Amino acid sequence: MITSAAPAVPTARPGRGLAAGIAAGLLGALVFGEAQGKIGHGGQEVGYWALATGLLIGAALGGLGGRAPLLALIGIPLALVSVFFAQLVGIAVQIGDDSSWGTADTLIDHFGLVADHWRGEVLSRNDIMFYAVAGAESYLVAKRITE
Repeated sequence: MITSAAPAVPTARPGRGLAAGIAAGLLGALVFGEAQGKIGHGGQEVGYWALATGLLIGAALGGLGGRAPLLALIGIPLALVSVFFAQLVGIAVQIGDDSSWGTADTLIDHFGLVADHWRGEVLSRNDIMFYAVAGAESYLVAKRITE
């Protein structure tokens, strides 16, 4: 008689999922920031990048974290911070291209200038909405993957 084994229940690995989510958020922020800095903020929306960043973070959290329900909630602030950091990197790339400063030097040594430019020139109502979209996307993807 042949018996079938019960399907294995994926175990929760919250540490691994959190590390993967942070790495995905950092990678997404650096790639998005660099691309946004090169093409410029004029007329460009953060929406698609925010959506992709939320998707990337949610997939990393849910895929590598297993059935750890708290990871989906952690994805919300992680996506918000990632999109914010991406916008700062994009501004630093633009300022660095206009001056003799490197991107890292601009972001670290002239952070006040970058933050003032973000607050005064870049941040809009649409950006705030897309921040929320990134957080929701991260949560929903992580939740769906762990179901």
